[in-house]
Amino acid sequence: MKCARCKEELAPKSIGNIKFQYCPTCNGVWIKFPMLEKLSENMDLKSPLLNPAELNSIKVKEEARLCPDCAKEMDKVYFNGVIVDKCSECNGIYFDNGELSKFFNTFLKKQLPITDNLVFLNNLGALTAENKKGDKMQEIEIQSKEKEQRVVSINGFVVLTFLIIFAVFAFIFFMLGAYWIPIPAVAIIAFTAIGFKLLKPQEAMVLTVFGKYIGTLKGAGFHWVNPFAVSVTPFVPISLKARTLDNGRQKINDELGNPIEVGIIVIWEVQDTAKAVFNVENYTSFLSSQADSALRNIVRMYPYDAAEDSGKQSLRGDSQEISAKLKDEIQRNVKVAGLNIVDAKITHLAYAPEIAVAMLQRQQAAAIIDAKKTIVEGAVSMVEMALNKLNDNNIVKLDDSERARMVNNLLVTLCSNKEAQPVIKNGMN
Repeated sequence: MKCARCKEELAPKSIGNIKFQYCPTCNGVWIKFPMLEKLSENMDLKSPLLNPAELNSIKVKEEARLCPDCAKEMDKVYFNGVIVDKCSECNGIYFDNGELSKFFNTFLKKQLPITDNLVFLNNLGALTAENKKGDKMQEIEIQSKEKEQRVVSINGFVVLTFLIIFAVFAFIFFMLGAYWIPIPAVAIIAFTAIGFKLLKPQEAMVLTVFGKYIGTLKGAGFHWVNPFAVSVTPFVPISLKARTLDNGRQKINDELGNPIEVGIIVIWEVQDTAKAVFNVENYTSFLSSQADSALRNIVRMYPYDAAEDSGKQSLRGDSQEISAKLKDEIQRNVKVAGLNIVDAKITHLAYAPEIAVAMLQRQQAAAIIDAKKTIVEGAVSMVEMALNKLNDNNIVKLDDSERARMVNNLLVTLCSNKEAQPVIKNGMN
């Protein structure tokens, strides 16, 4: 593969699981978008990465470069001061030296210094390796505890059939005078019957024998297991259905310190029954407390609202992104309990009652200012158009004082909240 800029041979490189092509002469980088997404996994982004290969190209005077992969001409894409080359055929992206850090700064909350492409990749690779090491240590800690396994079971109807046959033979021997046989037979039948378990769809039983976990019984139907096996939850089997958690509304301070009321619902399910039963005391209460903790952590990172042109995420304007981060935060917290978070959504978001009136007045004032600004801009434009029309069509010649008086009258008329009332002056004394 040849470099798109200096035509030198590109060298394949990899930093962790990030693979790319690097030019040792001009320090250019040829990389695919999935690798860029992997780089961004450990970065604090204000918005998701955009794939340059999917954006519209721009026209530039510079001669088109050839794709290092398919040798076809590449297009230019503009990113807030950064122009990169993209190939529409193989969806590869070429970054000149320094452009990679500029590209990521477009999406980062905290700007990074502009550095050499390879230095930038090495720094991010080290961060990725460090984070993965931390995740691995946490996973080892989790895996050292109980993990779900399937218990050996037999169809309950088969065992029941054998017990009925055994009971019939015992009764026959009893009728023939062998009175000592029914006593052990009844004991055997009673002991064997303890092993019968009945499960409905989406239910499970966690079984132990003399305190040791032997497995989880799943699958709707009539089962028979080891009679010594005891269910950890004998009266209420563990439900595997998707359930909804609603902790009600909480009062939390946002990034600016304003108290707001937030309510969420969490849709969850038990994924690992052994972890749910043995790793935490009560997995339902554990989920509830962790959901509250995650909600507070996420809400404190964002303001309730932000101006549209600020480019900053807010709780009200970016509900989908906030919900996704909330789901990920809760999932990390409850992983040890073997729970799977299906979805987490904000259902209620409002200013707290003590500041709701003040914030409403503030929003109304901002709306009035924006409306007045639009009215003034439109009025000035209309006055300018009127003066130009009068001048171009030679309808009337106005001196500076007359122009000023006309501008004043038009602005008062156009910007007034009330309709203009004509005043007719009487020329008689």
